Amino acid sequence: MSIALVIPAYNEEDRIGPVLAAAAGVDLLSETIVVDDGSTDRTAEVAKEFDVKVIVLPENRGKGGAMHAGVEAPDAEIVAFSDADIIGLKCEHFNLLIQPLLDDPMLVMTVGKFSGGRRRTDWSQNLIPAISGQRAIRRAFFDDLPNLEASGFGVELLITRHPKSIDAHKIEVTLEDLTQVMKEEKLGIVKGVSARMRMYQDIFKAFLR
Repeated sequence: MSIALVIPAYNEEDRIGPVLAAAAGVDLLSETIVVDDGSTDRTAEVAKEFDVKVIVLPENRGKGGAMHAGVEAPDAEIVAFSDADIIGLKCEHFNLLIQPLLDDPMLVMTVGKFSGGRRRTDWSQNLIPAISGQRAIRRAFFDDLPNLEASGFGVELLITRHPKSIDAHKIEVTLEDLTQVMKEEKLGIVKGVSARMRMYQDIFKAFLR
């Protein structure tokens, strides 16, 4: 069964390398695709140092648009996703997300939930596990998803809620010892809080849909 990993990335030159190094050790993967979402740094150049396909979008489309571009690229039966700023990622984490789909043909999606990383990211994912960027999904599932490209940071909530609307089966998978670089750490307090508010706005719009 062909399995692709899609990593949407925006200005992640300092963080994407370890994520790609972990992905390189996953035997289950047929290919890895990095979608550079209009970055202004060297994200694409860093990704090209690895044995991956790199799609460079000429302008920033938001996370939903980047994920859509990544899904359209491979001819894979299962598509896994990872954020580009995960800390502590190992090949075993990808296997935990993918293997249940290989074992259970009725399962359409796994959603990763952090545990044992940093308190702040653990708390965030326990509060709203639907927004996790770590997941694996059957490719056919995407054909029914409405307006994925325009969902921005609400894309994960949109994807997570969709199985219920079509009476499909998904499960949560615990991913130990993972955490994520927070927006405030990347951008500073003022810009980070502003970016977080925009993210919450996208999520709220997706919730209303």
